[in-house]
Parts: sequence; C-alpha cells; structure tokens
Amino acid sequence: MIITISDIYGSKSYKVNKIIKKIIFWVILITLIVVVVGFFLISSLSSSVDKLSVKSKALTEQNIIYTEQMKLKVQSIKELGEQLEEIETIIGIDKDDTTTLIQRATLAKLTSAQKIYMLQTIPSGCPLNECKTTSRFGWRKHPITQKRKYHKGLDLKAKRATDVFTTADGVVRYAQKKNDGAFGRLIIISHNFGFETVYAHLRKVKVKVGDVVKKGDLIALSGNSGRSNGPHLHYEVRYASKVLNPNHYIGWSMQNYNSLFEKQRRVEWESLVKLIKNQNLVMAQQ
Repeated sequence: MIITISDIYGSKSYKVNKIIKKIIFWVILITLIVVVVGFFLISSLSSSVDKLSVKSKALTEQNIIYTEQMKLKVQSIKELGEQLEEIETIIGIDKDDTTTLIQRATLAKLTSAQKIYMLQTIPSGCPLNECKTTSRFGWRKHPITQKRKYHKGLDLKAKRATDVFTTADGVVRYAQKKNDGAFGRLIIISHNFGFETVYAHLRKVKVKVGDVVKKGDLIALSGNSGRSNGPHLHYEVRYASKVLNPNHYIGWSMQNYNSLFEKQRRVEWESLVKLIKNQNLVMAQQ
C-alpha cells in the first residue's frame, strides 16, 4: 500500500510498511529510554534506601545503648537513695529523738474542745474500719525485691475493694488514678500544721486534687496496684520532710491523749500546741 500526498510543491509517496517500521522503531527507542532512566532512578533510590536503612540501624543501636545507660542511671539513683536512708539511720536522722518532750503544764491547760480539734485536724485513728498490721514501719526485707529497705509506712490488712477513710480534715494534694509506679493508685492529703497522710496500692480513687475532705470521709477502695504482692493498704504519716511512725497516730484517741506526745518526738509539740491554743482563743473571742 502506497499513500501519495500532493500539494503546491509537488507529490510525495509513502509506503505504509516504512511508517510502521518507524513507529515501531520510535516505540522501542522510547521504551528503552524509559527503561534505562527508570533503572538509574531505581538504583539511585535503592542506594538512598540502603543508606537510610544503615542510618536507621545505627540510630536503633544507639537508642538501645542510651536506654541501657538510662536504666543503669536509674538503678544508680535508687541505690544512692537506699544508701542515703542507711546513712540517715546511722546518724540518727530517722529516730524520734529530735525534740524534747512537751511540758506537762502545756498539756494540762488543753481544754476538751482543743483536744477534739487536734484529733480532727491531725491524723488520728485507723484509715480502715479495722486495723491489722501486716508489715511494720522501719527497716525490713522488701517482699518483692528481697532487699533490705526502709519501710516509710505501715501495710494494713485489707481485702480488695475495702473502704479507705481519711484520718484527718485536709485537702487532696495528689491523686493518681492510673496504676503506675511502685505505689500504683495513690492519694496524698495535706492536713493542718504540716502533716500529710499517704494511701497507696489502691483499687479505686474516689477523690481528685483540690477536694476538701473531713476526717472519716470515704476517699478510696483498697487494692493491689503498683509493686505489691497482695491486696493491702500502705499508709504513711508525714510531718514536714519527716516520715513518722503511723502506729503512734492510729492508736491516738481521747482515752490515751498524752501517749502520742511521749512516743512521737519528731514533732515540735510544744510550739504546735501553743499555736493551736492561741488560734482557738482568737476564734472564741471572735
């Protein structure tokens, strides 16, 4: 088949088979160009991916090294903390010998109303309906780590979902509702005159930060959260930066009112009682 095209300049004839050959030629040429360019692009991208993979692997290895170093640092800090506790014990910081006994005359002048006020605003009584100690305050072998560690509170026997009550009027300073850390679900309540109480290993927290609570209010349910080997309540009493023996406060009541001041000598009772008396006197005059 021959195609003839005529115009003012003359006539030209084309054989169809030649056109097909040219089309096939150009198709093959373009295909080869695309393949070659694609090959070089893929090679370049593959090389870039390999480089990124090497960098990623190096960064992953470096991250593992840094993670291990962080773990070692955290372990070192824990060990330093335990060593500090031992040093405090050796030099007598954790003993109840920092203050002198309160004067009998000061106690004798306290009225019944003032005593009731102190029992209401300073931690007293048990945070559970029934108190039975399963692990005492002071040095002990940790039930999980089996290492000698200073126990800053009491472990009280409690089944799961046992009601937990605040032991004095106060404000919720901290409330952790997630099961996180060694103490798990945790509540810290600030009370008057620098006292604090801690309630840990809880199943459910029923208060939030900023809540004002009264002595005997339901604040939580006991549980087994955190680093614990069984359901119980961990209970602490603190004064300023000092940890106190909660046993002295659990047994404090009107029947044995003076016993606390004789046993617990890490609190400036003389100054504190005088301050409370003056406050009550001012309130009475108003």
